[in-house]
Amino acid sequence: MSRPLEFILARQWSELLSVPVLLFDADLRLVFFNDAAGLYLGRSFNETGSMDPQEWRAAFPMTDATPEGSPLAIAQETGVPAQADLTLESLAGRRRVRVTAWPIDGLTGSRVGLLATLHPTTT
Repeated sequence: MSRPLEFILARQWSELLSVPVLLFDADLRLVFFNDAAGLYLGRSFNETGSMDPQEWRAAFPMTDATPEGSPLAIAQETGVPAQADLTLESLAGRRRVRVTAWPIDGLTGSRVGLLATLHPTTT
């Protein structure tokens, strides 16, 4: 499947970061996450591959948010970054994380996807 240039560049950039990064397409399909995110999720992207929203929500549930109230949904709907402190449950265990989601818009103005980061939090 061909991806927009902005999305390809976001993936390449995220591979260089030590910050956990997850990339979603415009349909909220999880299409990539870097090795740092894999440590939070308890598995690598090579193990999971792309996942549709139902798959990744079941594999990596965020117990404090509804799908409609998640930072991803808010950023996708409003076109502005959104964040929330959530509880992530995964093979790596249960932990509180701050999820920040940014919309990725193409040069034509269309939404091509979302980039999300995870950070530990104590709240």
